[in-house]
Amino acid sequence: MKYKNKKAAIEMSIGTIVVVVLAMTMLILGLILIRAIFTSSTTSITQIDNKVKDAINNIFVDDDARTMVVYPSDYKISIKQGNPSSGFAFSVRNTGLDDADFEYVVAVDPNFDIFEKCHMEADVANSWLVAPEGSFSLAGSTKMENPELVLFSIPVDAKTCTIPYKVDVTKESQYYAQAKVYVTIAPK
Repeated sequence: MKYKNKKAAIEMSIGTIVVVVLAMTMLILGLILIRAIFTSSTTSITQIDNKVKDAINNIFVDDDARTMVVYPSDYKISIKQGNPSSGFAFSVRNTGLDDADFEYVVAVDPNFDIFEKCHMEADVANSWLVAPEGSFSLAGSTKMENPELVLFSIPVDAKTCTIPYKVDVTKESQYYAQAKVYVTIAPK
């Protein structure tokens, strides 16, 4: 009788060891897969960021007189309802010889009758901006090394409409540059 109990105990502990080894193997493989996914997504974001920087730099090279450029260069973007982070980028060049402080504000164009055309208040559309204002400094005769990114967080129930947003840039509290970007809210 004593031998049967010991044999069952050994069989149970071998079964337990096999289960633990298989579970650890699956856990390790899962962690490797997750790391690979995050690494590839980070690489993709870096490549997209570099492409945006290159496109903005090419626009500046093509026109030396520009003080501000926007990407995409057609000044139009489309964002689907419920999209938490899409937007556009802009860059500024300091045409002066001295270092300067710049500020920017992004808001719905006040000349656009948003209530009539989109059936909403401007405050609602402005609330979709993740960071509607900011500041930066530039040395004389230089352009921004990293463009400013303007992100929108569009709710699922947002009305479909095309809304013009103005980017107003001031240098030392004086008007410097302005751009208008048309944001189309598209259905899911």
